[in-house]
Amino acid sequence: MARALDVARRARGRTHPNPPVGAVVVGNDGIILGEGATQPAGGDHAEVMALRATGLRARGATLAVTLEPCNHHGHTPPCTQAILRAGIRRVVAAIPDTNPGVRGGGFDYLRKHGVQVLTGVSARAASDLAQGHFKLTETGRPHVTAKWAMTSDGKVAKPTGGGRITGNAAWRRVHEMRDAADAIITGVDSILVDDSRLTVRPPPADGRQPLRVVFDSKARTRPASRVVDRDARVLILTTAAAPPDRVHSLKKAGAEVRTCTPTAAGRVDTEAALGLLGDLRLSTVLLEAGPTLTGAFLAADAIDSLAVFVAPWRMGNGLAAAADIDNLRRRMLDRPRFSEIGMDSLFEADLHRYGPAVA
Repeated sequence: MARALDVARRARGRTHPNPPVGAVVVGNDGIILGEGATQPAGGDHAEVMALRATGLRARGATLAVTLEPCNHHGHTPPCTQAILRAGIRRVVAAIPDTNPGVRGGGFDYLRKHGVQVLTGVSARAASDLAQGHFKLTETGRPHVTAKWAMTSDGKVAKPTGGGRITGNAAWRRVHEMRDAADAIITGVDSILVDDSRLTVRPPPADGRQPLRVVFDSKARTRPASRVVDRDARVLILTTAAAPPDRVHSLKKAGAEVRTCTPTAAGRVDTEAALGLLGDLRLSTVLLEAGPTLTGAFLAADAIDSLAVFVAPWRMGNGLAAAADIDNLRRRMLDRPRFSEIGMDSLFEADLHRYGPAVA
């Protein structure tokens, strides 16, 4: 199962609308015979990839998989039928799938046809991987991880804006987080001040980049901004207050523009925006925004997990973070997780969890 989880992690950001799943076929002698991960949309699921890699050696073997095998027709045939055809003797699955199209049906089908089924192995780690899938199938909205960096005195930027706060190790971790997300959200002020690209750097070997989403109620994003380039898709979310000529210029430059419901203050409504992203079947988004937009997400209870980098220096006069760690603690489901990333610290916590309850 540990190997299946590693295989699944490498597929993050590349499988929507399906979850990243890993599968490993193991012989009776404990030797791994084949493995596979969920392919991009329309491609085969992890179980089929692992069985194909194994071939005839799968007969009588065990299949370890991070999520309950599907038992329904979607873009591909049911994985349960492929498991039976391959002659798998036992399936070890980490967690059941809460997708209404599966929800125990895969396990029931396998047991009914003589396959041993064992569940609950590495359940928490597998649940962590599937949070985006669970939230999307349960709510129609993507899972939101809010990430920001701040100094030890809670500042996220100098008064004039811009400038890096954390070191190189934290920078690399952020790009790993981007690589694992379906989309990255930011606000127009971050684009105007920092001219952010919001891409994964260096580019991954497969060239895949997350969708970049800019909350920009009045279409103030400059068509020449680095976020409006051909390296990756960019979606500008505006309101009806956006001047048509600005919208036209952004579209001409290659951006996609969608109009969203505004808040009373005239900003893009968080719930409406997440509903739109859910309609696009995006399951995981990384919120990399300034304190105004991050604060709006917090106020709307729209953040599911936190990743806050804290640098070991004080800025003094600067722009304060949307919330300090002490205030965030009251929202957490359980104890926060701390790790050292180079010279900086990383604070992580869950505000909401989805899917089956696991210890």
